[in-house]
Amino acid sequence: MDMIAACRVLVAIEERGTVTRAAAALDVAQSVASRRILALEQHFGGPLLERTGRRAVLTPFGRDLVPSARRLVRLADELDLDAARARLRPVTIAVPETCSTRDLAVADAAGRAAGLRLEFRRLPPLRRTELAETLGVRVAIADVPPAEALWVVELGAASRRPLHRALRLEGLRAVRSGSTRRDEDAGSRLRICPEDDLPHVRDILTRAGFAAGLAPGQLPVDTSLTAALAGVLADGDLLLCTQAEAEDLGLHWRPFTGLALARGFALIGDSEHDVRTVQDAVADELAAALGAVPGPALEPTQPTEPTEPTDQEEAPDA
Repeated sequence: MDMIAACRVLVAIEERGTVTRAAAALDVAQSVASRRILALEQHFGGPLLERTGRRAVLTPFGRDLVPSARRLVRLADELDLDAARARLRPVTIAVPETCSTRDLAVADAAGRAAGLRLEFRRLPPLRRTELAETLGVRVAIADVPPAEALWVVELGAASRRPLHRALRLEGLRAVRSGSTRRDEDAGSRLRICPEDDLPHVRDILTRAGFAAGLAPGQLPVDTSLTAALAGVLADGDLLLCTQAEAEDLGLHWRPFTGLALARGFALIGDSEHDVRTVQDAVADELAAALGAVPGPALEPTQPTEPTEPTDQEEAPDA
């Protein structure tokens, strides 16, 4: 028995006086309304209607049940309204600060086409994970090691002028040229922005830099992408970033030689349903916003042409 539907009939009879009028008000057949009242009578074990000739009026027992039935119907209506509001509430998604407005707008439009409203919040990596764990957002794009990632995007180095060879970290070493030593603080640094200030990226790069003979100060971590870009433009430094980010910033990107560096991303959230819904609806659009591709971690980039070992990489202009 549908208790709420039956109680609606009971309340409608009390308000309109007859089963026929109650059925019309509820837009159901009179026979359906009568069966619902009969089901209530069987459930509660007492008559709800007194049938005299062609009329039916509520019994004292029926009138006693009307206030509770009305409360149940009102609560059901409120529940339907709350459910409608909840369906309209957007799914908040924490995304990297590097995602462009247009790419996120495309993802939002794809979500709407799938009946899903999205609200994006650009945040640094640790903050995204924190908000997902504390329910500050419903879903977050978390940074994870590439081997555990849903999406992977290759990292390389970007400079303010084009350098066509893949980057060898050894080429950033400061060396002596005659009696003049190259300034270690001019154009020899590979800057790291907050999005890559994570162990599975920073530690790999630090170990590779140590093996290549770089000084610790040649791999600085900036507090923001703006600060890192300023170092590139002012000092001719290099920026660790993706190819899509380099193009967006007006820089020239190249991959590493012999070093596999990549960002890994995964969707996380308190609700597996939310995560699956977002992934099913806009996975391709989010991948595009990240500049990422599905699949395992990237293999180390191989040199595009044989080169003789050199003491110093072709230096960006200072």
